[in-house]
Amino acid sequence: MRSFYSQIFGFHLRYIVIVSLVIGGCLLSASPTAKAFSVGDGYCHRRSTGLFRIKRSAILLGGGKRSAGVCTIQKMVVECGATSSVVDGDDNSHKQHENNEQTNSDTIRHKMIWGRLLEWFQGDFDNYAQVFEDRKNGLLPRDGGGHEHFHCTLIPVTESSRLAAFFFDGNPNRIFRFRYYELLPPTIKCDSTIAGEDYQHNNVTVEMRLKILNPDLENLLKSHATDPLSWPDMFKEFQQEPKVIPLSKCEITWSVDRDPIQHSYLSDIPDEDEKDNKSSLHAVMTHGVQVVNSTIVPGMQIRILDQLSLYQDVFYINDRGFDPITGAFIYGNQRGIPYRLERVSNILCDDDEGSSTTCITGGHQTLKLQVINPDLEWTLGPNYRTMEEYNCKLKVIGGPSTGISNKN
Repeated sequence: MRSFYSQIFGFHLRYIVIVSLVIGGCLLSASPTAKAFSVGDGYCHRRSTGLFRIKRSAILLGGGKRSAGVCTIQKMVVECGATSSVVDGDDNSHKQHENNEQTNSDTIRHKMIWGRLLEWFQGDFDNYAQVFEDRKNGLLPRDGGGHEHFHCTLIPVTESSRLAAFFFDGNPNRIFRFRYYELLPPTIKCDSTIAGEDYQHNNVTVEMRLKILNPDLENLLKSHATDPLSWPDMFKEFQQEPKVIPLSKCEITWSVDRDPIQHSYLSDIPDEDEKDNKSSLHAVMTHGVQVVNSTIVPGMQIRILDQLSLYQDVFYINDRGFDPITGAFIYGNQRGIPYRLERVSNILCDDDEGSSTTCITGGHQTLKLQVINPDLEWTLGPNYRTMEEYNCKLKVIGGPSTGISNKN
């Protein structure tokens, strides 16, 4: 009799335990913040962190033998084994958390690149010091292995666009290249944003589009070459369309990361440039080497390759052009050493309140040139030097760059 009651009691106990677990599962499922476990062939979801896979098992409540008369609950063992481990150990949730952290990090990097470009990619740069060292070492331009002396002026037109003029020998009336640069607002791209898939971190970059000017607009700006601060107003008031024409597949991609091959020239630059190399930006051609039509010689094609490195006060330009058939150099340094241009000035904006800042805020502002390197101020043009000083500076480097070569 005692054995009979024991069996009855045991049967009821097992029944009560099973029912309690099922009811408990339903209650958990109904809770808005708890993990909701389903009994059967599905998945258990948790609203706050995603999916939890349930592992099939044969947990027997009661005796150790499986039989047709014994109820079992399957898929109630989570792989990590404990409730606390379920929350912390979910792979998809962990990956999503890492993805969010990476996205936040990428956003910060984008803002940093964007901010530095707006702040640094303006003003005047000149490589006279590099040319002076070349001549001391017997290096003449082009086939002589040295560099031509040239100057780069970057004038803000809008917050994210620049008029860029390049001229020889500190003479604004000898502009050999005029460009319109347009920086595109950064966007975050990743290979996968689907929950549960691996996140592939892409390099954080900002793209810059290169455009040439309407010939009439270019001539207008060149006629005021010694007053570049007047260019933005002329550009905005110019009525002919199009004002600018894109250079197809000549886009530049800026990043804080160096390409180990294309920026290998940075392994041999002055120590003062590298004292804070984390504060530098580097660029490559987005679509790689391109063959383009010359904007100077009609009917001529050039294979171009360009890399850039921008520091707060130094600008490296590794721009080269080749004959696409023979491979002969057309322009650029034939030893593969980039042009090292030092900052001469900043272009600041005087706002309506009379304060001067870098021109990154938009709105109505008056441009102002601030010389930061007095030794190179003479390279800005005739308004910043005497004729005697200019002739002396050129004499030291053997005369105008385009007039000397190894052949002479």
